[in-house]
Amino acid sequence: MFSQLSRSCVHVHLRIYHYLAVNKNTCPGDKSALRPGGLRIGAPALTTRTMKEKDFEQVADFIDRGIKLGLEVQKLSGPEQKKFEEVLLGDQFKGKVEALKNEVEEFAVKFPMPGHDDI
Repeated sequence: MFSQLSRSCVHVHLRIYHYLAVNKNTCPGDKSALRPGGLRIGAPALTTRTMKEKDFEQVADFIDRGIKLGLEVQKLSGPEQKKFEEVLLGDQFKGKVEALKNEVEEFAVKFPMPGHDDI
């Protein structure tokens, strides 16, 4: 499923719109380092915030839902990042984006960020 979604689109979608810290990483078999097939989750950052295994499962669910939403958007926008962002932020997906964003924020506030009491 992830391989069908433009890597730049999924990165923008997850990182900016849902506040999930992810990086694009190359995987064995990738044809180009410019189009990596991997998604790295900042596991040390999550454990620092006291997340446990069940919390990682929730994060994985958020990522899965974000990618599925991204695939819906990309069907209309194509793989170009600028067009992807326009469609993602347009009226058609606004409710879905806001709902997922709110769920992620509600989940994340349960886990304080060390050294940032104001967050």
